[in-house]
Order: sequence, then structure tokens, then C-alpha cells
Amino acid sequence: MKIVIDLTALSYHMTGIERFALCVTQEMLRQDDTNDYILVFRDTIYKDLKDHIDEKRIRARIIHGNNKLLFFQMILPFELYRIKADVFLFFAFPSPLLFRGKRIYNTIHDMGRWDKPVGEKPIAIFYFKTSEKNGILVSEKVFTVSCYSKKRIVDITGVPDDKVEVVYNGVTKKITDSAVLYEDVKKKYGLPERYILFLSTLQPRKNLALLLDAYSEIKEKVDYGLVLVGRNGWEVDDLLKKYSLDKDIIVTGYVSDEEIAKIYQNAKCFVFPTLYEGFGIPPVEALAMGCPVISSDSSCMKEILMEQAIYFEDNNKERLTDLLVNLETFVDKMPRELNDFQKVNFDYRESARKVLKTLENG
Repeated sequence: MKIVIDLTALSYHMTGIERFALCVTQEMLRQDDTNDYILVFRDTIYKDLKDHIDEKRIRARIIHGNNKLLFFQMILPFELYRIKADVFLFFAFPSPLLFRGKRIYNTIHDMGRWDKPVGEKPIAIFYFKTSEKNGILVSEKVFTVSCYSKKRIVDITGVPDDKVEVVYNGVTKKITDSAVLYEDVKKKYGLPERYILFLSTLQPRKNLALLLDAYSEIKEKVDYGLVLVGRNGWEVDDLLKKYSLDKDIIVTGYVSDEEIAKIYQNAKCFVFPTLYEGFGIPPVEALAMGCPVISSDSSCMKEILMEQAIYFEDNNKERLTDLLVNLETFVDKMPRELNDFQKVNFDYRESARKVLKTLENG
């Protein structure tokens, strides 16, 4: 069987969906020594996949293009039609609107544009909804990253339940195997001695405003700072201007996986006030690195974190503020690891095994 995997999204920022595409692909290539693969990249081969490509059983196809929309909806499908293959996998974004084939497998990470389209322009919401609905329509099977997202896909689109398969996200080895020294990371980013942590792309859907409001109200009453890790998303600059970013509130920007491992390990607690997720990788990573978690109870979070976190009601600032100001009274008793189910299933080796099994079953 010849399998094509679209990895063109790896040429942009590394968010949760790109990480899923990268890590599932890596594990498929490690586990499968039978099928042939063509990995499709934009402009250059992604660095973490170079060692897998032998140009015999595993080949690379590089496609060039500048404009993101034009590339994905026009150039990419034209080039895909030129590849003769049995299976086409799209792990990040759904397949291009103009691409059709017998065995297309798309991944829909969440239905946020239907349920909670926070901060996006109407034209962008329309584009993504159209793309996702088309992706579901043309797919042999649809992969998604939680039971919550599967239910929303079925409820919203009416697709048969057995057409959607859950393949969870996981924790990368770069985080769990990090050999970076914490003192070097602390000095590089100016981290305070004690801090709580937030990590994600800084955008409205992550509800950073709620955390900043809550922490600003209590920071004079506690002895820890707030560290915000992640690339700036839309509207975040205007948000951050409202707060005093001093020694108490540190914004690091992008941090490598190896460095974030040490930031997780030395945080007092990880706080995840998100409004909506398909899975929610950061709090799972935090637990894997021994960092306790406080999370909103929105969307899939209780399914994913189970009994391993303390929750506050979605968007409830009063409850979050109370948890933060009284953190010392319960943080030592909070879970600091993944449970047995999470350790087995939130692993990209298991995710790849599920994808390969699905392909084998046709």
C-alpha cells in the first residue's frame, strides 16, 4: 500500500494540530516496515523527519508556494492528483476543497467554529466550516482527538457514528527526555523563584484574559508570579497592554520543547482557563512532567484530565481567583502524574497504531 501524508502545515507555526501531524507520522514510520510512504512538504523537508526519508520506501515530495490560501486550495490539490497512491492522510488541516479520491482520511480536531468561534473574522469562520464539512464528506474515515469532538462532529454534521474514530494526542519525547538545565532556562527567560504557568498560543479562545484578571486581583496576596508561554495569536497585543507586565507577570514568547519541560517541572501549578478545546495538550504535558493542574471544565477537559486536575466552572473568575489565592492549602495534595489510562492512550505510539489499524481494515 502506498500512503501519502500531507505535512505542508509543518512549514507554519507549531501548534497542537501540527504537533499531532508530526508525531503520529513519526510513529507510523517507526512501526510500519511494510507500506510505502510519500511525505508531502511545503518548500523544504521538516527537520525532524529528514532521518526517516530513504528515498526508497519512504520518499519526500516538496511543493513550492507562497500565498497560504492559494497554496493549499490550488497548488497542493494539483500536485496531489499527480501522485498515484492508495491512501491520502491529512492530519493537520482537512483536505483541499478541490481534491477528491477513493481513500482520503481527514482529521477534524474540534468543532470550535460551530460551538465557540471566539475572536475570528466571519470570513475565516465560513472558510474553516466549509473546509471541515467538505473534509468529512470526502473522507473514508474521519479522525478526531477526543470523544467530545467525535460527538460534536456527529451531532453537527449528521455523519454516521462509525465514520469517526478517536485518536488521542500525546506527549512528545522531546519533553519527557529533556536534558536541558533548569538554571539555564530560568536565566534565559527571567523566571521568578516561584510561579504558576500558562502555556498555549496566546489567543482569545484560550481565555487568557480571565487568568490575567484573576491573578491581577490577588498577586499582592501571594508569593508567586505568573509565567505565560507561547506565541502571540490574534488580538493578544491589545489584551496584554491592559496589564502591568512586570516582575510578577512574565511573557516568554515561544519556548522549545526541551526548555518547556523544565518550566513545567519547576512550576507551582499549571492553570488552563480555556473556553474550548478538542483535546488540550498543555495540561496533559504538565501532568506528565509532575506539575499539578487547575483547569476550566469547558468542552472536553474533564474527559481528558479526568480526576487528575482541579476544575473551576467555565469562565468563572470568582472560583478561579479563590483557587489561586488559596493555592498553598491544597497544591501539595493535587495529582502530579497521568493515570494509567492516560499513560497508555495519550501516547503517539498508540495513536499511530490506531491509524495503521484503521488503514489495514480499509
